[in-house]
Amino acid sequence: LLFFLLASFAYVFSTTYRISDIQYNDEYNLDYTSLNKLLGSSIWLVNDQFSEEFYTDNPIVEKVVLIRKMPNTLLIDIMLSEKLAFVNDSRQNPPQSFILYKNLYQESVNKNGDLVKVSITNGPVAAGFFEEIATFVLTLKKYPVNIPNINVIYDGKEVTVTHFDTFINLGGPIDLARKGTLVGYYISELPCNGEIRIVYTDDGNSIKAIRNCK
Repeated sequence: LLFFLLASFAYVFSTTYRISDIQYNDEYNLDYTSLNKLLGSSIWLVNDQFSEEFYTDNPIVEKVVLIRKMPNTLLIDIMLSEKLAFVNDSRQNPPQSFILYKNLYQESVNKNGDLVKVSITNGPVAAGFFEEIATFVLTLKKYPVNIPNINVIYDGKEVTVTHFDTFINLGGPIDLARKGTLVGYYISELPCNGEIRIVYTDDGNSIKAIRNCK
């Protein structure tokens, strides 16, 4: 048993299996310092825990996959989180603008990049609001909808969606993924020159649309 343990120890820490080559896509504007720290480490000891510092340094990264290529090469597959919405919060003076990512990270920017536009005109903004917005946008993206033409306005009480001459009142900022299915359907299949209100049925278990179109 002792011989086996010594042999395993020598095998794991052999210079043959020390990482000398790390390959990743360096075209992203990321901080790769933590990945390069793995050079010289035993390839057998590298696991997902080594990715934590990289996630901290690069909050727009959604997933990192480490692949061992024996004996001493580490392949790293980096997947960025998806940009979902351009948010303008006019409650601040001056107003604050940022991009909301799928992983809920907020990156300060001044310009929109063909994303859903979200305007916050009043507060408060409850915990979970941006998660609701993220699920709403992800739902809309399942439909043949021109996303940059979608505007979402939150006045502190209700959410309103506009798409050209269509105005859709979603009520409070809850259950937006489910409400998004109706928004996606009506915008893509039954355009309305007027107003649509999304309301709950009398039993509170389902939602429906009340249309007032010209």
